[in-house]
Amino acid sequence: MSVVGRDAIDIRRMTDSDLDRVIDLIKKITKGKSRITYRDLVANNPGGPLDMSLVAEARGQMVGFIMARVEFVYVPLLEVCLIQTIGVDPEYQGRRIGSTLIQKLIELCHLEDVATIRALVAQDDEPLRRFVEHLGFHSSSIVNWDKTFEA
Repeated sequence: MSVVGRDAIDIRRMTDSDLDRVIDLIKKITKGKSRITYRDLVANNPGGPLDMSLVAEARGQMVGFIMARVEFVYVPLLEVCLIQTIGVDPEYQGRRIGSTLIQKLIELCHLEDVATIRALVAQDDEPLRRFVEHLGFHSSSIVNWDKTFEA
């Protein structure tokens, strides 16, 4: 538990019973413009063996979350904890909840012997880039190349 502002913030592992509240929080953060669906969250298998997702709660209310999971990438295979998304309730932003979630994820990775955390950041998302750089992340030597097509 850490104190953020006036409220005590509890950080715990995410479970599948949290998904409705995660969707509600995403809608609040994005003002209803999110492309993340319930199906996307279920695919992460919260509470499953590779899941590293966490939630932040204040007074029993979810005020933040981080969706993350262990992935095996590149050749030779490298075990990484991939941060898929992070969000903090707008009413609680600026209280270091996002930083606390990242710190708790780092601690969890240490416990699980996962030595790399990877955050995917859009090239034009300057605020998110500054946030992850402030937390000690650096650009990788691996560059993503995507090919998109209609499914």
